[in-house]
Amino acid sequence: MKILKHKNKLAVFTTTLIALAVSQTVGAAVITFGGQTATDGSGKTSSEINADNTINDISDGFFVETFDRATAIDSLPLTPDDSYNVAGASSGCAINSPLDVTASDASVLNVRKGSSRNVAAAPAGDNSCYAYTTPSTVGVDSFVDIDYTNFLNSIGSTAPSLAGSSVNYLGFYWGSVDTYNSFEFYSNDILVSRITGAELLAELNGTAGDQEADSSNVYVNIAFDANEAFNRLRVVSSGIAGEFDNIVVGLDKRDVPAPTNLAILGLGLLGLGMSKRFKK
Repeated sequence: MKILKHKNKLAVFTTTLIALAVSQTVGAAVITFGGQTATDGSGKTSSEINADNTINDISDGFFVETFDRATAIDSLPLTPDDSYNVAGASSGCAINSPLDVTASDASVLNVRKGSSRNVAAAPAGDNSCYAYTTPSTVGVDSFVDIDYTNFLNSIGSTAPSLAGSSVNYLGFYWGSVDTYNSFEFYSNDILVSRITGAELLAELNGTAGDQEADSSNVYVNIAFDANEAFNRLRVVSSGIAGEFDNIVVGLDKRDVPAPTNLAILGLGLLGLGMSKRFKK
């Protein structure tokens, strides 16, 4: 991890990135950059959920993993998993969202608070728990898989309106992006899409390993096509380290309110139709 000499802290995190309008298509999935300032001290989160990383109701069809016990979803039958916590650095931390985690090696995935030189750097503005990857051998790719298959198969028993859903939105906060990190998105064993650290930094003109700049501490959003059936996220890294937080998943059967302006337009058209009839 490249440690910059300057130590200026950003006093306020912008709710959108300079390059919010920049999007990247890898396969059919569309990747965009930008979110909102998280009000729970975790830096940045998705604009699809509340700024404090809570959801209003499970039937809303959004689920969040903050790696903090405090945001466990009570209505899901889950036991917080602290097996990835780091001794002395993970107070209040746990994996507590509906996901199955596997790693290429037992030491690859860790959950903690704070930064440790040559170990991990908290994403900019993130004073809460976050996850990071550590390669088994520096220079050789190691990976962490986060799988939603079992969750998707069981969600109907908790929220019947979401039965049969697939994932059509995924967001995550990527901290101090490095060129040796990448995120891959799978439908079972089929690679649907990928974004590498080098690609993100090139898009946003960022500096690898910068722990403070918006251009290298980025909220990433992925919109999946209905035919892609995304169900597994893979985090790949060959260096120290790959840091991420605030994973937000959206299901395709969630309710999406109709835009107000379209409703008004519809009423306007109805009015025109009635006007014509009255004039006959």
